Amino acid sequence: MKSTIQSGLWKVEFGELGATLKVLQDHGVTPDHLARLRAEPDYAKRVAEFMLRGGLDASIHQKLARAVMGKDFFGVEDWSALYGVNFSQKQLRQVAEFPWGEDILNSTCPLCGKVVKDCHFAFVGLDRINGKPLTILKLQELHPATGQPKFHSYTSAWYSEQKFARETTMSFRWYLLHQNIVPKSEDKTYDDQKAMLTADYEVPSAVTESTKDLLVFRKTGNFVNSSRYARCECVASVGRRVDVGYFGESGLVVYSYWGGGHRCGIGLAASRKFPAAQRS
Repeated sequence: MKSTIQSGLWKVEFGELGATLKVLQDHGVTPDHLARLRAEPDYAKRVAEFMLRGGLDASIHQKLARAVMGKDFFGVEDWSALYGVNFSQKQLRQVAEFPWGEDILNSTCPLCGKVVKDCHFAFVGLDRINGKPLTILKLQELHPATGQPKFHSYTSAWYSEQKFARETTMSFRWYLLHQNIVPKSEDKTYDDQKAMLTADYEVPSAVTESTKDLLVFRKTGNFVNSSRYARCECVASVGRRVDVGYFGESGLVVYSYWGGGHRCGIGLAASRKFPAAQRS
């Protein structure tokens, strides 16, 4: 194993270290702060985490939501820390307020009967990632076959030339998705499945459902919908409805089934509608 003395911060030149300390001093950092870094592991951890997420700090609304949702939450600082995403001040203002209150998060889910915070996943959806449209194909680039999470198929995938995979993106806003398919929605037609949703829910796009699955794994290490597909709103060019799921060690599968027919193993994906008062 390579010694840490020969790599990482130990390789920083003395002049660079001095310049770094000068910058910190210019912003009010004192030797007492540095001593605290060395003496208090928790303090050092918080400072390091702040640096790793690109200096981003969540708004009070997001902090409250994260406290309620726990690991089932993926905010701008997570995108920055795990994917190197850079956000403009305008973007940060756009998602500063989490649109669902504690009353919603702590209420009973009308789809499964659990508490909303225990069966949903909240995340900031991106339309672009560092200047590039965040499509399913872009998600494949971000999650290569050599790691986890990953997709089941890549360049040879049946959908590699499909519009829903090449062009469709999310809107830049908060999303709140049911982690698993709607209970008892399998083996039903698409119309019958949609009829199971309450007025506060809608069917997400394939890229939205895929993003949710991947981010859930990044935060919790769990594979959602590991033994079934979640039917999405997207339709492939041949008229087949797109489904996402069977997510396991071999990767996330993007599938399709003819029209809106019923089939065992295909349930319905569900996303909480963005509150009308929050729409731009």
